[in-house]
Amino acid sequence: MTTPVLVEKKEYCCGCAACKAVCGANAITMKTDEYGFEYPVIDSDKCVGCKKCVEVCAYQNDTNLNKPQSSFAAVSKNTDVMESASGGVFACVATEFIKQGGTVIGCALENIHGKLIPHHIVVDDLRDLKKLLGSKYVQSDTSEIFSTVKTLLNEEKKVLFSGTPCQVAAIYSYLGKEYENLFTIDLICHGVPGRKMFWDYLDMISNKYGKVKDFVFRDKKRGLTFVSRILCESGGKDKVKYIQYGESSYYTYFLQCNTYRDCCYRCKYAAGERAGDITIGDFWGIKKQHPELFDGNHREFDADKGISCILTNTQKGKYLLEHYGKEMSLYPSTFEKISEENKQLYEPSVPKGNRDKIMECYKTKGFIALDSYFINQQGSKILLAKIKAKIPLWVKKAIKK
Repeated sequence: MTTPVLVEKKEYCCGCAACKAVCGANAITMKTDEYGFEYPVIDSDKCVGCKKCVEVCAYQNDTNLNKPQSSFAAVSKNTDVMESASGGVFACVATEFIKQGGTVIGCALENIHGKLIPHHIVVDDLRDLKKLLGSKYVQSDTSEIFSTVKTLLNEEKKVLFSGTPCQVAAIYSYLGKEYENLFTIDLICHGVPGRKMFWDYLDMISNKYGKVKDFVFRDKKRGLTFVSRILCESGGKDKVKYIQYGESSYYTYFLQCNTYRDCCYRCKYAAGERAGDITIGDFWGIKKQHPELFDGNHREFDADKGISCILTNTQKGKYLLEHYGKEMSLYPSTFEKISEENKQLYEPSVPKGNRDKIMECYKTKGFIALDSYFINQQGSKILLAKIKAKIPLWVKKAIKK
């Protein structure tokens, strides 16, 4: 018996952990490398040589992808768009899905024993749906969700699974067969930093402002620019801290595509053919693509609050919108219009800085040193970002006009 080679190169692994989930011998663990990314490691003493781990890897094997059938600009009419990413369409669909007896699965950032954990959870109560709303710019742990999804489906429960395209493809590969009661939503994904880097960032913030208890990656109440809202505890009192992306090393390097997994830069899912039944994301550049929406006759489409794009990729995707998206305002668009400023719909992300130097600094000296490097590189730009963060939203809107 020979232990299979699961990850020949790091760029061949998206870290979904489907291999770990499928291993009946419990021979696979996810271990963090020197850059903070998790990869599967096989214990040769436990491995039985079945190679299920190799076969289940959607990232390295052929997967069933679908070309979009229709495209829309969209906003929710019945949920708080300001609490959601873009136009709130996930919240809209998920709300109706749960109301009709379904179960929704997605990424939550939960405080567990004092540590914020990004992981996929099951939600079947509307009171818990808020946990899944909003953007999370870090890789979610899906290692424990595979068997749960399978159990729910075999119990004939309707399941709506949301995640990055590689996570959606991993669910399909793990299940190994079609389930009529499974519906999927994939996100237009730029790439993901590792959880360790995120936790190191939070530790740095905790040292500055107090223990981080909650973290919102993108607080739209401060505008559509990337502003995080952080709840910290210091001296027994809670306080809220807002950080503009331009003053944050974590945010800036994320937006510059410098801190993603190796696989993100060659991602086969960053393309027009999609893994999910529907694809959702921000409709960046919508004022340019659809100026007619802002002529005063379509007041439900407010670019300052965020507008979503939707691609329906399968008949199930069409069914999702028809049966669970009735509380959405939809406006027909095209794949070409949506993809013009959503480049990950036709190509993987490309680093906009010296990624090798950034990641090497983090590897050898840690996040505090990386933050110092960022401060030295940015200089006065950080001060400008801090000043910008203090400008009231109404003033920013007035300046735009």
